[in-house]
Amino acid sequence: MRYRSPSAGKVSHVSEFDRQLIALLKQNSRRTYSQLSGMLGASRTTVKDHIDRLQELGIIKRFTVDIAEAGHRSANGVNAFFHVLLRRPVCKIIYESVSGWPELVGCWSIAGGTDMTLLVMCASDDELEILRDRLARHPEVKTLWTAMVLRQWKHAADPMSDYQPNSEPDRLDNRLAEIAAERPELYLNDGLVQAR
Repeated sequence: MRYRSPSAGKVSHVSEFDRQLIALLKQNSRRTYSQLSGMLGASRTTVKDHIDRLQELGIIKRFTVDIAEAGHRSANGVNAFFHVLLRRPVCKIIYESVSGWPELVGCWSIAGGTDMTLLVMCASDDELEILRDRLARHPEVKTLWTAMVLRQWKHAADPMSDYQPNSEPDRLDNRLAEIAAERPELYLNDGLVQAR
């Protein structure tokens, strides 16, 4: 997409990433760099650099706050956790299915009663329901629980780094290796336990 900057008077290219970033800021201009980076699957530095560039080009002129009329409470969107129990230990397949969702803020492989937990930020209940249905219909999903966020008491940037396929083995890699050792009919292939 090409955009003519009113201040600079020149034509600039706006990438698909920039369009997604602008759409998220239009939904909620108060989102932090950490929230935006989680939703876009990019680093905080990348998000900040793109916002700075869009401001320099005059595409983003200001960040605003809409004040509701007295007695009217405006919704800031819907935040929810999806807790997922899988048919097989194939978290990577699920992540590949949801990684392009702009509403996805975080995604974790979990030890305990569920296999994965996803955090999503949606503009409406309807949008949340669409995502939930899409995930519930995935052939590898056995059960899905939704936990709505009613109030946020505290949210700090996550000190854990995102998984990189070429990095040192993490807890999930180690657990998948244990499963493969316990069940010789399975083998470990690219982070997935699969039937032979």
